[in-house]
Amino acid sequence: AEAIIEIVNENMHAALRVVSVERGHDPRNFGLVAFGGAGPMHANALGRLIHSRSVIVPPTPGVMSAFGFLSSDIQNEFPETYLRVAEETQIQELRATIEGLIAQADEWLEGEGVSEDDKRFDLYADCRYYLQNIQIPCRFELEELEEQSSDFLRGRFEEAHRQRYNFDLPDSPLEIATVRVVGRGTIKGVSLLESEDGAGEDASDAVTRTEQVYFDGGWVETLIYERRKLRPGNAVAGPAVVVQDDTTTVIESGYAGAVDRFGNILIEEA
Repeated sequence: AEAIIEIVNENMHAALRVVSVERGHDPRNFGLVAFGGAGPMHANALGRLIHSRSVIVPPTPGVMSAFGFLSSDIQNEFPETYLRVAEETQIQELRATIEGLIAQADEWLEGEGVSEDDKRFDLYADCRYYLQNIQIPCRFELEELEEQSSDFLRGRFEEAHRQRYNFDLPDSPLEIATVRVVGRGTIKGVSLLESEDGAGEDASDAVTRTEQVYFDGGWVETLIYERRKLRPGNAVAGPAVVVQDDTTTVIESGYAGAVDRFGNILIEEA
């Protein structure tokens, strides 16, 4: 069973590298959020493998996706294939194309009942070096299309390309493959409950029992905590297991979990 868990963790570690390191992002600069019913069981191990700054376990990880749906803006994307070399692009033509896509996005938002004050339009050009097939989205503002050229896109693209691949090709023409408008309707979202950090570090009131749990090749006497009894300011030293209705959180030896004022457990190296 331990070998199976290690293989699963390594597979997820590889997937995390795809969306972080391979996109030019250093995981050490980010926290790893654990969500889903099984996420918090693996999160500490994954944070250790990828060297994330911390691991964040929200109060109800099992319904985190549903919470996201309730608190996220509504949006729809309106793309159009463009296929122009940026240096040869007529800026007036590009602006006319973008304005047409904005009109489509505005019509969709209107149909969704979004008020004028809550409408947002995000503009992107998916660019690539000429004759290559890897595109990088470059965000820009409509006001930038009042300039005489699209040089601002090249600067933005090459900065993103260097971050992702650690090089650029200054002599290669830049191609605009697709232009996109993302129409967003902002919503008020959901308010998070906040408490004072007044309970102190002692989390003994949340301990329900001890169990023999298998860590690092051997059985370890481990404290089992009930999540709903943890209070802001409490600290849980690993090895420990925190149980709740929708998930189980594993805190490894050498790590500690601190409960913040929003009820999140922040797991960091002790």
